[in-house]
Amino acid sequence: MKTIRIGYTDIYPDTNPTNNVIHNILKERYNVEIVDTGVPENRDRVEYLIYSVNGKKYLDYNCVRIYVTGENLVPEFNLCDYAVGFEHMSFGDRFFRLPIYFWEMYRKDYDALLQDRSALMGPSPEKRDFCGIVASNNYFADSMREDFFNALSEYKHVASGGRAFNNIGMPDGVPDKTQFLKNYKFSIAYENSSYPGYCTEKLMQAFAAGNVPIYWGDPTAVEQFNEKAFINCCGLTIEEAVAKVKEIDNDDDRYLAMLSEKPLLDDGLREKTMEEFRKFIFNIFDQDPKAAKRIPAQGKMAVYNDAYRKLVRRDEMLRNNKVTMLIGKILAKRKM
Repeated sequence: MKTIRIGYTDIYPDTNPTNNVIHNILKERYNVEIVDTGVPENRDRVEYLIYSVNGKKYLDYNCVRIYVTGENLVPEFNLCDYAVGFEHMSFGDRFFRLPIYFWEMYRKDYDALLQDRSALMGPSPEKRDFCGIVASNNYFADSMREDFFNALSEYKHVASGGRAFNNIGMPDGVPDKTQFLKNYKFSIAYENSSYPGYCTEKLMQAFAAGNVPIYWGDPTAVEQFNEKAFINCCGLTIEEAVAKVKEIDNDDDRYLAMLSEKPLLDDGLREKTMEEFRKFIFNIFDQDPKAAKRIPAQGKMAVYNDAYRKLVRRDEMLRNNKVTMLIGKILAKRKM
């Protein structure tokens, strides 16, 4: 088997380098050596670098760069050779659309959608409370989510079990999102922002909890998920969305029909998508690292890459200098 040396940097904290959607494909065909990027001396040993949105360390690596994002951020192809994200677009062999509900960490939730829907049910609908939501933070989210939460709460109590606008007395959030949401007829599954293609785990996890999702975010989500099984608020005002929820909440037959709707998505969707993703990944790693590079070593793209690196480093230096000066002022005041 061909040996490949890969590194990870600027990735999500809960990413497991030896158990993720890319690594599990790579080990089918290659002997994968994980290089510790925490050791500066290892930098030149990395042949392929997988990085994400949590930093700029990737700029220090002159190797094949593969950008992977779970955020609503368009790849910067002047800085990466390949990218995996949410966009509905084609860019030669350099981009693949893989929403995060296909990622390994959400496999249990995805598989739940393939079961008979009766297997997902918690308490019978008549024994459930009205609506729940679990949102981890609200720092970078569109105000639409909080505004809708507040508006719907004026109709009936909406239990918030996450760290964002928590109202159940657990400020750190519930330990199990699925078990919490099983107690409600509906769950708010609003994305951080609305953009074609940007569909995260939220809609899928609401389905996995066995309730009717109230969804806002990706207007193209209906191309993969059964629109008859959720309340689609894309394109609606807050008032229109609340009115739609009220209608269904007060019509038991309609609610039960939505709750029984199946299938929730194409049974073969994951297999078809992952087979195409394998081809994308193997195309990168079957090549010699030099041949796999897509950012030219010369020309304007290379100049841009170098200029961007210098700009980032300058900003980091200025920021560090400001922090050092601030600490110095605080210490000086304490000595006075």
